[in-house]
Order: sequence, then structure tokens, then C-alpha cells
Amino acid sequence: MLACREEKLRLAAQLAIRQCQKSASRMMIGIGTPSSQRRMPLPMMCSYIGRGVRTRSFHVPSRNEPPSTAARLAANAPNNMAAVNQKESFAAPLRAAIAARLVGSFVLLPLVIAQAAATRRRVPRLPPARPPHHGLVPGAGKPIRLLAIGESTVCGVGLTSGEESVAATTARALARLTGRPVAWRAEGLSGATVSDARKQLLPRIAPEPADLMLVAFGVNDATAYRSPATFADDLAELVTAVRTRVGDPAVVVGGVAPLNCFPALPWPLRHILGWRSAALQAAADPLTQRLPRLVVERISALEPDLFACDGFHPNRRAHAIWGEEIAALALPFVA
Repeated sequence: MLACREEKLRLAAQLAIRQCQKSASRMMIGIGTPSSQRRMPLPMMCSYIGRGVRTRSFHVPSRNEPPSTAARLAANAPNNMAAVNQKESFAAPLRAAIAARLVGSFVLLPLVIAQAAATRRRVPRLPPARPPHHGLVPGAGKPIRLLAIGESTVCGVGLTSGEESVAATTARALARLTGRPVAWRAEGLSGATVSDARKQLLPRIAPEPADLMLVAFGVNDATAYRSPATFADDLAELVTAVRTRVGDPAVVVGGVAPLNCFPALPWPLRHILGWRSAALQAAADPLTQRLPRLVVERISALEPDLFACDGFHPNRRAHAIWGEEIAALALPFVA
């Protein structure tokens, strides 16, 4: 009986997902306009959504170019502005597509609850990393003081030692890039949403000055079906509150991990939660306009070999790669 019910839920999910994909496609194309005129080209779509940490284009002139290169580049500026305007014109359809998928995630909520419960029973619970949760990477000059706050990733769940965590790997990358010493500390709360962190994690943060802060949340907010707008507001309030305790550090907001890449999550649960994590990422992106000296990371995809044995938390290699990306984003603020 239970198997029959689950099969019916899966079939309903399949139908709902197809309907959401069709609705999202119609929103991307535009109503009453030929698709050849309104569909976003795939390269532009990839550029808009973002791959890796940042996407930039540079023109590198060769030595054989005539002295008028600068003038020609200036003449091309209107074309570049037109490209920016064209990219902006796709923002509304993208937002509409995200909204359609969020609606689909609520339609499929009964299946999400059933699969999530089964997944929790099946996936092993890993402990946080053993100490240290603070340290000093040697260098010359004035130290860079790094504070990392976040969910289980900052706790180092899935790792052996805190020396392997993103806080430590970011510190080592910054020390290598700047030549300066980096003092790092990590305050994590496993299973926490941003709202939980404001209530439970904030009082644990020692009021010691920091030059750089990493804020890493999102997975638990996605699984808890937190509103994207509320998620962004919670992040802004948390950053502001922490800044009142540790000075005015530059902030890197870690990207929301794409849950559709998590090996531990079965289909269609990973698909549905992937919609929600993408919506949270889209809501977090405009924080760069709300708060000063802040940048938001984007994570395009995660390969299966970047996960710990539970298929849910990042492993040592993933933390090493992540630390390099965070350091690259933070470099303009601390160099």
C-alpha cells in the first residue's frame, strides 16, 4: 500500500515538474512574441546565471595593434552598454521562471516531506570537525583577521580537523596571495538557518576586530522552505549585527549550494530543492547593493567527488577549492 502511494506521488511529481518546466520556458520566451526574438541565447544564459565565482570579459590588445586601439575600444562602448541593457531585459523573465518553480515546490510538498524523512533515516550523521577552530597562518606585515560564520560547512561536518575547513583554507590562500599573516576563527552551527544564527550563533561571536568575514548559509534555509525575500533580509540583518560586534569587516557571502547536485538526495527531491536553492541565490545577489563592502559568491555546480561519505556535506578537497574562491573574491578588499 505504501509503495503504491509513493509511486503515485512520484508520477504526480513527474507531471508537476514537466508542467513547471513548460511554464518556466514560456516565461523565458515571452507571451505573444516569436521565440526566435525573445529566447535567451545559451551563452548569454550561462553568463547571466554565472559560472564559478565571477564572469568577466577583458580585451587584451596585441603589440601589433595601432596606437588608435583605445579610441576604437571607446567607440565600442555603446555596444557594451547595449549588451548590459539586453542582459537586464532578461531579468524579469528569469524572476518569473524562479517564481513558477517555487510554486511547483509547494505543489510537490507532500512528496518532499516523504522523501526527506526517508533520506534522513538513510544518510549517516557525521560529526563536526575536531579542533582547532582558529589559527594563524604566518606571513609578513599586518595580520588579516578573518571570521567565518555559517552552518555545518563552517563547523567542518564531514572533515577530520578544523584545519581542513573553509575558514582555514581561505586563510592559507589569502596568506599566499598577499604575503601577510592571516588570523582565522570559525563559528558554525550545524543545521542552522540564518534566522537560527541570529538567535543562537551571534551571542557566541567574541567581540574582537575582524577585517574580513565569510558568511555561509543557505542549504538549511532551502530545506526549511524559507522565503527567498526573508532569507535575504535575514542575511542583511545578520551581517549588520555581526559588524556591530567585530568592527566593519568586508564581507563575502558564500554561494547557496545547488541542492540538485547533492548525491544523497533522491529524484525528484534534489530537483525540487534545487529550485529553492536557486531562488535563495537569486535573492542574495542584490545584497551587494544593500550593504557596503560586500560581495556574493555564486556556485554553478558541484561534482560528486566533492562530497563527503554522506553525499551531503563537502569533503576536504571541496573545502580547499572553496577557500581559494573565497580568497579570490576577498582579495580586492584586503590587498
